[in-house]
Amino acid sequence: MAADNFHLNGETIKIDEHGQLIDGQHRCAAVVQYGKPVKIYVVYNVPRSAIVTIDMGRARSLADQLRVAYDYTNTGDLGTIIRLILEWNETGWISHATFRQVDPLEVHEYVVANPGATDLTKSAGALDHGAVNAIMKRNHCAFLMWLFSRIDPDDAKRFMHNLVNSIAEYENDPCVVLRKQLLRMRNDRFGHTKRNIVIGMTIQAWNKWRERKPAKLFRMPISTQPWDADSYPQPI
Repeated sequence: MAADNFHLNGETIKIDEHGQLIDGQHRCAAVVQYGKPVKIYVVYNVPRSAIVTIDMGRARSLADQLRVAYDYTNTGDLGTIIRLILEWNETGWISHATFRQVDPLEVHEYVVANPGATDLTKSAGALDHGAVNAIMKRNHCAFLMWLFSRIDPDDAKRFMHNLVNSIAEYENDPCVVLRKQLLRMRNDRFGHTKRNIVIGMTIQAWNKWRERKPAKLFRMPISTQPWDADSYPQPI
């Protein structure tokens, strides 16, 4: 309410047959604290017994809300991709320690302003699923496609295709070197590699590939010297 983001969405304040408030207490208290009128539907004469059926279901996740709003299948991936995009746009890097939180309205506003966002998982889905999953999560792949496409869409498609399928265009091609390294990291005893490392190393490989430079090994940050906003790889 204070941020002017409270919307009339069909949810009601419920009053029972005795004039007692049985649902909407928190909204009413918020209006009092806000100090200004807001529009909310009110339903009267709701049977008191109905209280046992109110708010019984689990809270809708962001993925649930995206599925309802856009009839979208890969809603979990889409929510994660938009989180990564918003984090990158705001900070210029992907942190190892935090994960950008979003609310459904923020995601909706981003999708409305960027209608192509709903196609991001399709870009990753066009690649072989098994080959992608062998080296990184699909939503990380889709985020990288978004990131590199801002520089050169054609190069972004070719680079990610080469990376996923281990295709070398010249000796010590960064795509092949990185894929082998990510494959080892993905299958080692420590489990999944942190997202900021996978994304950061892929950006390093992209930069070398764009400059047609060979690669032997991509170095990761160490615990005593982790990447931060100033040292995180930036795509060129």
